[in-house]
Amino acid sequence: MEQPKNTSKIKENKYLYIASISMLIYSLLEIADSIAIILIAVNIIPNLYIEWGIPVIQQLMQTQPLSLAPLFWAFTMMRVVSAIGLIKNLLWGFWIGMCSLLITMILSMLFLPIGPFELFGCAIIFILLVMGYCKDKPII
Repeated sequence: MEQPKNTSKIKENKYLYIASISMLIYSLLEIADSIAIILIAVNIIPNLYIEWGIPVIQQLMQTQPLSLAPLFWAFTMMRVVSAIGLIKNLLWGFWIGMCSLLITMILSMLFLPIGPFELFGCAIIFILLVMGYCKDKPII
């Protein structure tokens, strides 16, 4: 059985393929995180999140945990859509992924000291995307 042309091209570019799989795993983790926030809000599970970060966000998580949910869902959907676009070797998937990663890296600076963990993961996926995009071209 012959593979469609779009998916075979992404498998030839191992950097984009690894980045798309990483983006999909990352988006699935964020889906689990979003579900956990809802379950915390309705008191089904206890709040086990680390009590670090900006005091305003800590207070928001204690008093109104669902107020941050639309932001989490927006980024989760951006990552799911970009992962699907990347797996299908579509250019819009690449650009949506780049935008979501850049925004996440900028916002993760606000969540210090836990932000560097997310910053590190986003930076790895970002570098893989750039390497995959510039596969046959010199980067500099």
